[in-house]
This record gives sequence, C-alpha cells and structure tokens, in this order.
Amino acid sequence: MKCYIIDSLIGIYAIDDGGNFLNYIDFLDDIQKSVNFYNSLNSDTLSEEYSDFINELRNSGSDEFIFDNKKLQILTSKELGSNTSFESHSLEFKNFRFNLEDQLKGVGIHKTRKEILSIFKKVEVQLIKKRISQAGAQGDVEIIQIIETLDILKKSISLFSSRLREWYGLHFPELVDKLIEENVLIAKMVSILGRRDNFTYDKITQNFSFKEGRIKTLQNLASQSMGADINLNIIKNYANQILSLDEFRQELEEYLDSLMEQVAPNLYALVGGLVGAKLIAKAGSLKDLAYMPASRVQLLGAEKALYRFLKTGEKRPKHGLIFQWNLIRGSKAYNRGKISRVISGKIGIATKVDFFKGEFIGDTLAKEIEEKIKEIEKKYPKPPTKKSEPKTKIKSNKKQTNKKRRR
Repeated sequence: MKCYIIDSLIGIYAIDDGGNFLNYIDFLDDIQKSVNFYNSLNSDTLSEEYSDFINELRNSGSDEFIFDNKKLQILTSKELGSNTSFESHSLEFKNFRFNLEDQLKGVGIHKTRKEILSIFKKVEVQLIKKRISQAGAQGDVEIIQIIETLDILKKSISLFSSRLREWYGLHFPELVDKLIEENVLIAKMVSILGRRDNFTYDKITQNFSFKEGRIKTLQNLASQSMGADINLNIIKNYANQILSLDEFRQELEEYLDSLMEQVAPNLYALVGGLVGAKLIAKAGSLKDLAYMPASRVQLLGAEKALYRFLKTGEKRPKHGLIFQWNLIRGSKAYNRGKISRVISGKIGIATKVDFFKGEFIGDTLAKEIEEKIKEIEKKYPKPPTKKSEPKTKIKSNKKQTNKKRRR
C-alpha cells in the first residue's frame, strides 16, 4: 500500500491515495519537537519519534513511502531500510499543503490560518538561530576572523612603533636612525634600558644577544648622543603596550596554526598557517577555495595587477598571495611563475581533500612539490634571453613616422 509522508513545521502526516489519514505526529503542543526533528534532519539523522512513526505505518500494511522532501526520503531509505520514492509534483502533496487548515480539521485539529502562521514563525526563528550558531562554529569562519585580526594587529604595531621611534628619538636619536630596524626590538630596548645612560656594555649584553661590534657601537653612540633629557616614564609605558600587542599577536598565530591543522590539515602542511589562512580569507571560505580553479588560486590577491594587465597590457602577474610562501619567495625570479603554477595546483587538491574530509595527503603533496621545484631549477638554470625586435622592423617604423611628419 502506498503512503504519502508530508512533513511540516506543525506536524508530520501520512495519507493514502484517497487523501485519508493513516497516522500523524503533532508538533502543535510542543514546538520544540518540531525544532528537534528538523535539527536532526539537518545533521543527517532521524529522530526516534519519526522512526517509530514509520515503523507503525509498516506494521499497518504500508510498504511504499512517497516523499516530496528529498533529504527525508533519502534518510528514511538509508536509515530505516524502507521502500521510498520522490515525487515533488504529486497532486496528493499539493492538495494537502494548499489546504492545510481544512486538512487538519480531519484529525480534530482546529487552528486558524493566523494561528498556524504564528507557530510557523516561532519554529522558523528557532531553526534560524541554530543555523546561525552552526555557521559561526565553522572552523574556516573563525580562521578568517583571526587572520583579519592579525592584519590589523600588525598594522597597529607598525604604526605605534613609528610613533615610538619619533618620540624616543628626542632622547636618543642615533638609536632610532636606522641603527635598529626591528620595531619590536626598539620597543623592548626602550622598555628595558630606557635612558641612554643605561646603554652600557654589561646591561646590553645581559638583556640582548647582539654581536660585539653592535654593542660597542650602541655604547659609543649613547655616550656621545645629542638627544635631550626628557621624562621617559610615559614612553616606557607606551613601549610596554607595543610589546603586549606583539605577545598577543604571537599567541594568535599559535592558535591559528592549531586551528588550521584541524580545519585544513593538508593546506597547512603545504603552505603553513598564515599563508593558508590568508588564502581562505581572500576566497571567502574553505569551500570557495576548494571549488576555485588552480589558475585563480595562483593569482588570488593579485586582482588589481591582473585587471591592469587586461586593461593596459602591462606585465602579467605571476602570483598573488602564494608569493608569501618561502619556496616561491626564495626561488629565482624567472622560475617563480612556473613554481607558482605547480603550487597552486597542489593547493587546489589539498583544499578539496580538506573540504570533503578526505585522508591526510599533505606530506605526499609536499614531496611532489619539492621534486617538481628541483626539476624546474635543473631545467632552467639560467634566465631566458629576451627576444629583441628585428632591426628592419624598427627602420620601417621610423620611415613611416618620418613620412607622417612630412605630410
């Protein structure tokens, strides 16, 4: 006997060919039942109440179940082993859903259209909240937030350090005038040593691992400095804030690495946490990155250069964000385009495996990349020679321009 299964936010109903009720589950008294049913359905599982509902129908003689909800049909067939089919345009479903208020009266449920819509709204609100919560819990969403926060932190540290150099330069201008390039190191020296009188051989050696020549240079510059004597207390506090931001940056980078290992282990094995996270953030999600062709992954982050090439014919970009990876950045300039193509192809494979929860193949892909890079470097040990235009062509162009001028 055929049985039509009609699911709705206020109940699940089973009818026969003639539209007669065979069984139903009522969600009107407890909307949480409806929320639990659809949440379990979104998680590819069936609630216990629904399983009992189908078994009761089978025991009553129903041997074929017809659905207009594809996912429910697949799960019922898979989990309960029932004979199912999918008919989304069947008249039985349309008649029932378009006349829901009258149909419910057949089982003694007297609800107005306004009351039914009110229950629908309450259930939908609960389901939407759950979906938003699940979306926020996705690893790639958190990765995007972390990498964007890191970008802001790095820019802030650079900006604050620039101001610290100018401010501390009033007291010890020789130190900040290209002698010490690292921003965080400057902040650390200001915080620990402070006044230039403290730039002695013993104190510098005790707190910093500089070479002998640099230590003597610092000591001599401090003793002969032309800087002014100012109150350094507030400047030292300012330097401490920069160091605190840098500590938080390091903490975030460590957490990002651990998160990347969980969410995208193959991508992490290829390009590391920072570059991998930037690729995911630029693409929008791990799914979007997984579905991208290798040619687009290669130029991801170089969109402006690509548009300029298409518009003006300027030099075509060879790579985008992946240039930040050490194996590309450390390679010879004329081989970077070839290496970028290899790496972007492997990134495409890695992200697809990560997104579809496949096995770990990152080590295999990394070895293949290393072998391919060695092959490229062996094949192209020298830069290609630039082709010059024939002289005859140049002369003919000059003749044409001269003729135009005479005219």
